[in-house]
Amino acid sequence: MLVKRKAKRIPAGRRYVPEPELILQQGFGTEMPPQKVLVEIYFDQKGFTGQAALFYDFYERSQWCSPRGTPYRNWKLLAGEWIFNYEQEQKLRKRLRENMIAGLLRHSV
Repeated sequence: MLVKRKAKRIPAGRRYVPEPELILQQGFGTEMPPQKVLVEIYFDQKGFTGQAALFYDFYERSQWCSPRGTPYRNWKLLAGEWIFNYEQEQKLRKRLRENMIAGLLRHSV
């Protein structure tokens, strides 16, 4: 007979529970620069959770300014373009992969 192992309980005093970041903004796209948590929520709602950190870090490095130095006014427009470009890139990669496989199959027959 197998005996179930009991999970070890960590006392509440020793357990690390990070405090959630306070949301200080309304969540409108025109509040610049946005809080990272708002960007994460936006990308999660759009179904691209993994892209949130990449988007935020990219624009944080550029200090939320265009290559000419003009400050961006709406981060949600930037996020929408980021998501669109990411989807297009994924479609292109899929087509190239399918074409490469089809070409390999044609040459092997």
